[in-house]
Amino acid sequence: MDYFYFFLLLAFLAGALFLLFRLEGREKRRQRKAAYNLLERRDASAREIKQALKSLRLYGGRWRKDKEFIQLIARLEERLKNARD
Repeated sequence: MDYFYFFLLLAFLAGALFLLFRLEGREKRRQRKAAYNLLERRDASAREIKQALKSLRLYGGRWRKDKEFIQLIARLEERLKNARD
């Protein structure tokens, strides 16, 4: 019976890990789409751009950086710098 509970615990942890990866992937796609929408808009405020930069840095990865996120961050930083000038 102990093996059954151990297997049940492992199955639960694997399911929770799977769910977390799916939720993180969905959030990354949503942040990527929001950043592209900000780049297309001409009337984006500095506050919106700063918030998008913050979330892109958060979901861009700590050790393995997402190259697309790095490019989006650079483009948004350039847009923010041009908006201030």
